[in-house]
Amino acid sequence: MNLHLLTEWVLFASLLAMSIGVARLFNDWLHPAPVLAMLWTLVCGAYLGMQHGMRSISPETFLLVTVAVAAFCAGAGLTRISPARTPALARQGEWQTTALRPLLFWLSLLGMPLFLLKAAGLAENADYTESFYINLRIALTGELDDAQTFGVLAYLIPISFASALVELASSRRRWFEPRGWVSLAWAAGYAVMATGRTYVFLLVIAIAAVSFIQKRASARQIALGTLIVFGLAFFGLGMLANKIGVDIVNKDAYAGADALALYLLGSLAAFDVTVLQAPALEWGANILRSPLAVLSALGLPVQVPPLVKAYVYVPEPTNVYTVFLPYFLDFGWIGVIASFTLFGWAHSAMYERAKRTLDPRWVIATALSMYPLLMQFFQDQYVSLLTTWITFALLIGPCFKRQP
Repeated sequence: MNLHLLTEWVLFASLLAMSIGVARLFNDWLHPAPVLAMLWTLVCGAYLGMQHGMRSISPETFLLVTVAVAAFCAGAGLTRISPARTPALARQGEWQTTALRPLLFWLSLLGMPLFLLKAAGLAENADYTESFYINLRIALTGELDDAQTFGVLAYLIPISFASALVELASSRRRWFEPRGWVSLAWAAGYAVMATGRTYVFLLVIAIAAVSFIQKRASARQIALGTLIVFGLAFFGLGMLANKIGVDIVNKDAYAGADALALYLLGSLAAFDVTVLQAPALEWGANILRSPLAVLSALGLPVQVPPLVKAYVYVPEPTNVYTVFLPYFLDFGWIGVIASFTLFGWAHSAMYERAKRTLDPRWVIATALSMYPLLMQFFQDQYVSLLTTWITFALLIGPCFKRQP
């Protein structure tokens, strides 16, 4: 065993020890800190112990991952040093929904025909294959032509998600009330028609997290159900869009295991390429991309980094680089450490407040925040989806009010 590989195994052992340690510290294995530590332990362990065709990763990248996880856990620990003052445990009946709840439901329900008509038009314009779904994905991703969008109808996706989450969080049954099941089915339909598996993952993670925080099922039941849906979404949508492989129109598609390995490990390999290249710092351009895009749309002469990154070969082509990319590109190691300390504090504060108060607004906000947390191995979903998080806040916050 060479020195580099030995160093990586030592760092993997450090991640594993950190996972166990913070779980005991918080006395909660599903607290964001141990969840994140275990996530990166599994990813790094899979990279070292799983048979795959990815390029070797440098010890520098393993060390950066370990330091970032330690910073996240330290940030989470700040909530224990100075815990936020929160009201006593709230009763679910203390909250009631507003007129926005049925409005979200009917917007989601009645908007579906328009959404499907738009999808049909997009697929028809990208008439490259005999499959409607593959043509739709080609149109939305721009892999063979200029990318197209659903336009203003794209807002029906977060509206449907918000409706399903509000229905669940406000339900007085164990799961959904009848209208809630319809809302969930419609949200799933919008997620599938968006053609990206990440839309399905966002919905599943958020529903699972709300269910856990409100104790609608045991952690084991929720974890098992989530894994089953994840598997169905990954392989089912992958086959539907012919994505078990890199090229969506390549008939020589890779086996499912190879596609899964690329999905789980390819981003870390791609980020390692960036670490070794040591690019010049961009001083906030990537973190502030959303505000810069707004300024550019208003006509101001500002440069906006591309949202879709360039492909790199690991050896298969991929253009996702884990959560670390924007913070590393902007401020290097200091940027990663500072951002992960902030993330750790924010995730922990939200989670603990949601569990103490059962305020449905904080429950849903915490549930949604679990998506960027669990997708860190893939790509950044914090600043890159900033407008999405703002949209959810504007949709969900006004749906609840405290009873007088």
